[in-house]
Amino acid sequence: MKKLLFIPITAFFVACSSSPKNASEINLEDFEQRISYALGADIGASFKSIPEEIFATLNKTELEKGFYDYLSSKDLSAKDCNDMLEETHASGQGIDTTNYTMKEISHCYGAVFGEGLRKSLVVKNGLDIVNFDVARIGFANSLVGADTIIDLNERQTMIMNFHNDLNKSNGEKFMMDMAKKNPDNVKDENPDEEYIFIENTPGEGEAIDLNKEFDILLTITSITGDTLVSTYENTGLPEFQNSMILTTDDILIPQVWKIAAKDMKVGGDYSVYSSYELAFGEDGVYSPNGQGYFIQPFTAIGIHTKVLKQAERYSSIKEQGREMIEAAKQRPNTIVDPSGFVLTTLEEGTGKKVKEGDDVQAHYVLSLSNGEVIQNSYMTSAQGNQPAPSFSLNSVVKGWQLAIPKMREGGRYRLVLPYDLGYGENGNRGIQPYETLSFEIEVIKSGAPGTLVQAQQMAPQQQISPEQLKQLQEELQKQQEQ
Repeated sequence: MKKLLFIPITAFFVACSSSPKNASEINLEDFEQRISYALGADIGASFKSIPEEIFATLNKTELEKGFYDYLSSKDLSAKDCNDMLEETHASGQGIDTTNYTMKEISHCYGAVFGEGLRKSLVVKNGLDIVNFDVARIGFANSLVGADTIIDLNERQTMIMNFHNDLNKSNGEKFMMDMAKKNPDNVKDENPDEEYIFIENTPGEGEAIDLNKEFDILLTITSITGDTLVSTYENTGLPEFQNSMILTTDDILIPQVWKIAAKDMKVGGDYSVYSSYELAFGEDGVYSPNGQGYFIQPFTAIGIHTKVLKQAERYSSIKEQGREMIEAAKQRPNTIVDPSGFVLTTLEEGTGKKVKEGDDVQAHYVLSLSNGEVIQNSYMTSAQGNQPAPSFSLNSVVKGWQLAIPKMREGGRYRLVLPYDLGYGENGNRGIQPYETLSFEIEVIKSGAPGTLVQAQQMAPQQQISPEQLKQLQEELQKQQEQ
């Protein structure tokens, strides 16, 4: 397990006799002062994301004051400040000071950040731990690049551990309170891993089979009831339009759901509450786009779930694929190859025909059977200021090897590949097993092997000396004897 910097709760509330007036007076041996400074400095560092030409025009004194005012007061709301900042940045060309002074704008910038920190601490019951005056010093120092009293890496680690400790202690309290309210609903996998299972509406279908896939309604909430993840797009729509196909391999299905599923049936409505150990553990769930956590580490959760139906795994994606192929067959200028691919000519090429095994330069747009576009070479090339990609037909999926030679330079085509001509039963990096693929392809150029794609240089094999071989054999023998 990861080692937590766990500070006894009683130590959080030991306040010093007077607040420091500057960084030189801060007692870094005092946890309250140390974490307060670190939190303020961390928020101040957030201003590095603001364009330098804008940051240079801000009044640093007012930034600091706005941060402190809204961090320390429960009676202030930064809503008006958010509106002001939106208005003054509406043109996208710097800050518009027509209706507001730079002093007001700067104060509001600080206010937004101060309120943000306050709200995050209130949610985690950590506000009483923070010395606002010390946080202000950390914030002010960071703004002017004078944050040197705590090493950056140490500061980030300390803040992470601080939040982890709050998540953990709040989760434990939450589970204790839930157990007191629902004593008959407490289940235990073992003495240290309890969860609470509530049957809101009994299911009348078959028992949940973890080996199948589920058409499921799922909402995961925090201990305060805030929604962290949900399949719902619009609660006014029918259930089947808000559901999602998931399996127990999906990251959104935590261990506690798999355990509690033994008491679930299709059609039933259930709530499951769990501490972090049976939920998403010490790692949480990080957003794939790099924008922070969906679910933070050490987080207790509530899961609200209803399985509308279950079926053999990948049955839905196979059905989507069959529907895509049948629809493609109905388009004009279409051929259906005996191998299974469907090729539609969108624009007839006037150049030479591609040969088997050729090198090919082509743009393409790849879509999944649900219509989601996952690759677009036009966009990628434009962003990188690069030409269309080139590839060898000897190194692409089987469907391309068979279908591209039916195309001509200058032509545009739509190619639909059944899964056995694509990435098969295993899938590949974001492409699920049994996925049917649709490509729109523009052939730009083709040529003999090696004319557009350089053969990869094979690294010479490293020779092993007899002495090295003997050493490896001796080491292997030792491992087998242990």
